[in-house]
Amino acid sequence: MPLLLPLERSWLKNTQLVDIEPALSPYLLETQSLTARLKETCERFSVTVLANEFRCAPDALRTELSEQAWCREVTLNCNGKAVVFGQSWLNEEACIVGMDAIGETPLGELLFTDLNWQRGALEYFRLSTSDYPALIELITPTRNIPESLFARRSWFKNGKAKILVCEVFISESFYD
Repeated sequence: MPLLLPLERSWLKNTQLVDIEPALSPYLLETQSLTARLKETCERFSVTVLANEFRCAPDALRTELSEQAWCREVTLNCNGKAVVFGQSWLNEEACIVGMDAIGETPLGELLFTDLNWQRGALEYFRLSTSDYPALIELITPTRNIPESLFARRSWFKNGKAKILVCEVFISESFYD
């Protein structure tokens, strides 16, 4: 079942963030490739594809995309443990250039090595964990599931190709 992130809500600019855990801050505020930062901090990095399919786009995205859009959901894993849930929404032009068929290749790796892709502003949201049981299932069994999880999103554009990348930081190691 698709995970419905609160894309219709107002997300915050970084100057409005409060109470960011020190362990999370360098990852959450990273303006370059999150994939590269994660690879620097773990011995084994991998991507697990959870979904890669056409879906009805959320109403909040239909002005940038269309009624139907390509959605890719993944986990970014460090040493075999899911640390970030990623959800990307692609328009038709992004699919035409092959961004819908990248398999387990990290999307960030492609977006940050092709200088034609330009990143928009990062926006942030704090999700109540209890509202997202599907995210709880992705968190490695632990005694301390945080009450809330930080998420961020940004648009990437390459001519008419557009991708909205949303990332939710799900590892308990971010929330010490």
